[in-house]
Amino acid sequence: MKKLLLLFLLIPFLSTAQIQVSTSFSYAVEKGFGHEANFAGSGFELSLRKHLSDKFRTTATTGAYDMRLALVAVSNYDYSSKVFGYSYKTVVPLTVGGEYYLLSKTLVKPFLGLETGAFYTKYDSQINEVYRNYVPPLETGSRLNWGFSPSFGIHLQEYADRLGIFVKVKYTGITYSEGYNNLVSLNAGITFKFGKKILWKPPVIEVPESTPYYEKK
Repeated sequence: MKKLLLLFLLIPFLSTAQIQVSTSFSYAVEKGFGHEANFAGSGFELSLRKHLSDKFRTTATTGAYDMRLALVAVSNYDYSSKVFGYSYKTVVPLTVGGEYYLLSKTLVKPFLGLETGAFYTKYDSQINEVYRNYVPPLETGSRLNWGFSPSFGIHLQEYADRLGIFVKVKYTGITYSEGYNNLVSLNAGITFKFGKKILWKPPVIEVPESTPYYEKK
């Protein structure tokens, strides 16, 4: 099943048109920031982009987000807190989508993106045995669900260059059987362009054949 999904994602990119590969590292949080976040952690993404025009690109993305939630016990006597374990969550996206570049032939290119596809989620935990009887029920196992990811960012790359850098903010909503979860991630990475290099060419001035030619001696 996973191989069929991957093949389906790659079919639009198998032509000889110009293709861009990007990789990025990110910080992701679920449902909030800092102490309000359910899960928080880091991740990476690998994307293929096919140029349909100067401003439109189709995308195929995969990667992994490794996040964790600290399990904290609070004393009834002095209200001190102690971390007695962690709940872990790994999210692997497999999505397709598109990006629209507001500016395409400048060094700084702001863009908007939208992706949709399958999200594989796996849960695990590590708990101090002394506190195991006091731990509330935690998510376990793995599942495959549908989700979507709108994003916006800035891409820095000269039109004729192969190498560029980008920064983007992405919101990801995933539908689970027990409800709806959302992730917010900050991604930063590099892009590399494959295919025929597009170079700027000076305009060609055509001279009529009847134009006289004078030679100085």
